[in-house]
Amino acid sequence: MWTIFLALALGMDALSASIAAGSQPVTATIKWVISILIGLLHMILPAAGMLIGSALLDAMNWFGTLLLIFIGLQMIFAGFKTKREQPITLTPLKWIAFCIAVSLDSLSIGITLGITDLSDWHELIFFGFAAFLMTRVGFAIGGIVTLTAGRFSEVIGGSILIGLALRMIE
Repeated sequence: MWTIFLALALGMDALSASIAAGSQPVTATIKWVISILIGLLHMILPAAGMLIGSALLDAMNWFGTLLLIFIGLQMIFAGFKTKREQPITLTPLKWIAFCIAVSLDSLSIGITLGITDLSDWHELIFFGFAAFLMTRVGFAIGGIVTLTAGRFSEVIGGSILIGLALRMIE
């Protein structure tokens, strides 16, 4: 059950970012490519993080907990921060950077899962699918919903990560 919550929490960045990006004119092809790339990165980066984290398992249990709390708080603060939005006109290289930026937190989660020995390679499928689906949903509703909804999804995602961190302390 925590895997599903974690996958949804990781996908919240993708959802909020794609709502923001989807509020601008974006072609259907770009939406599909970005969604697939974000989904793949949400599988690849946690896998790399799990490998790194497994090597540090003995000494770093609390580090993982603190890392999740930090990421969660960062997402919550970002959700409440007022943002000045400008129209998005991105080149292919900038779209790739967008995908990496949205997916980078999944590397930290992978490290945390490897450190705390909570890693299960099957989780990666959930992470990727949730990120893909939430990106598609974000693009679909981006033109309809205001940017405020994107901010609240970051707050929810951050809260879920902090909840997972507190569960790891038990």
